Amino acid sequence: TRSEDASRLRSRMGSYAAPNPDKDVVRPPITDNSKSRAQMGFNHVQLGKMLCPAKYLTDYIKDPHRMKTKFDSGSLKVTAALWPAYLYPGDIAGEDFDSEDILEGLFRGYLLERVHFF
Repeated sequence: TRSEDASRLRSRMGSYAAPNPDKDVVRPPITDNSKSRAQMGFNHVQLGKMLCPAKYLTDYIKDPHRMKTKFDSGSLKVTAALWPAYLYPGDIAGEDFDSEDILEGLFRGYLLERVHFF
């Protein structure tokens, strides 16, 4: 079922989300036994970078705390119309995003390539 697939994916997310999983996993590590979501999503430095709308990625990389504050306060809205960085290619998810052609590279991010065969 979908919930079983999603729970198996969570335990492997640390290696899937890492740009070079053969060399390193995400830091801080994502543990399967943690019931807390306090270090997930935008609260996790590396996962937040992947979830950040691609058009804001450069600013997020420069100052993740400032951008998270803007997202949390609603001064910058994260909506379905703003594609997340992990959907785009690059050694850093989304770094190859082209604001002039948002369809260029869409759905070619390394995370999608890795979980596609899950």
